[in-house]
Amino acid sequence: MLMRTASMIAALFVVTACEPSGQNAGANDADSAGVAPAGAPTMGSASDSLPGARLRTELERLVGGLSTRADPDTIHSWFSAETAGVLSSSAVDSVGHATVDFHDLRSVIPNASSSAGSALLLQELNSAVFRVAGIRSVEYRMNGSCDVFWEWLQYSCHTVTR
Repeated sequence: MLMRTASMIAALFVVTACEPSGQNAGANDADSAGVAPAGAPTMGSASDSLPGARLRTELERLVGGLSTRADPDTIHSWFSAETAGVLSSSAVDSVGHATVDFHDLRSVIPNASSSAGSALLLQELNSAVFRVAGIRSVEYRMNGSCDVFWEWLQYSCHTVTR
């Protein structure tokens, strides 16, 4: 009886925690848009279904080297435990445009600026970003600048579309 009561209380807590409260629902634009800073805890909540939360999870796995270790077909990746902290922020707006900002990657991944290196880096990033349903386009930045990111890879600033 005690075990059943504890299970019912736990289930009630989960349901209550996932329901928006009447006057605060949608009050936090960052939460309702799926915008979250990098490194924010991922706790298996209803917000994990938002594109912004899923994007952050995918990118953290990628830059930490986790997604490449899970894929036996990956021959080489720029990402490993050494790059785990390079994601500064990620966000997805209401029309499916993602913005991904990195800390300065140039010293951590210096050879990614070669033609083959940049192609591999972009393939990995685009694969992670577009794995998230609902994302239609992405703008990559470094230290808040689209120009800095793309100049590092010998391109001009632009948006990548699905």
